[in-house]
Amino acid sequence: MSARSLPREYRISQGRATGVVAAVAVASVLGMLPLWTAEDLSAPVKWSVTLPLFALFAWLVTASLRASTTADLKGIRVRGFTGTRRLAWEEIQDIRVEINPGAVAQQGPAQSDYVSYAYRADGRRVQLMYLDDATVDLEREIGVLRAAWEELRGEDWTSSPDITRRIERGEARRLAMMSGFAWSMLAFVPLVVLMLVPLFADVPGPLETVLSPLVVLGVGLPAVFVSAAVLSYRKRVRVLADGE
Repeated sequence: MSARSLPREYRISQGRATGVVAAVAVASVLGMLPLWTAEDLSAPVKWSVTLPLFALFAWLVTASLRASTTADLKGIRVRGFTGTRRLAWEEIQDIRVEINPGAVAQQGPAQSDYVSYAYRADGRRVQLMYLDDATVDLEREIGVLRAAWEELRGEDWTSSPDITRRIERGEARRLAMMSGFAWSMLAFVPLVVLMLVPLFADVPGPLETVLSPLVVLGVGLPAVFVSAAVLSYRKRVRVLADGE
């Protein structure tokens, strides 16, 4: 596959669009119900809160439906929630599939575990809207875009080792943060158990201080996050260094 496969456009699927509309509608009703059932608030106050919130919800739905990624002979155009970006093929440094950091908070068949990004010549990335595993055959479509990119970026295009290194270190940092959050979640229950020990057993005064909620959750949990993130990052950086 090559440039002959272009143009291609990626938009929200009908099933996901229905889910977005339904979720926003339910959130709107549930969010407004306590406000409108409150007897101590006047109608002007209720409307002053309701109208901006409905405007926000309407914008979210409209932006979700309008967002798209389009690839043609000139490059990639990404229409996001807040604007449109166009990337010429020659200014793209890489096109990658990465883990979706928000996948843990998502549920249902519309959940995307992997999303895609185009990296610019300065190392910054642009998410390719709806080019994910919940909307398309991600492996196939990324293959199509990469083939078109390699053909249309021009003979003068060169890979920058510095930018490549920056991209890989950025991905290592993001994965390290995810590792830190994962280990924090795993450590939460054991830390709570330790925090409850003084309630059921006699412990020395200094140990009781160490097992206080302030120390366990205020110091222990962040320490787990930082330790896991740092260790994960250092490990990935060593792997990158060995690969060079």
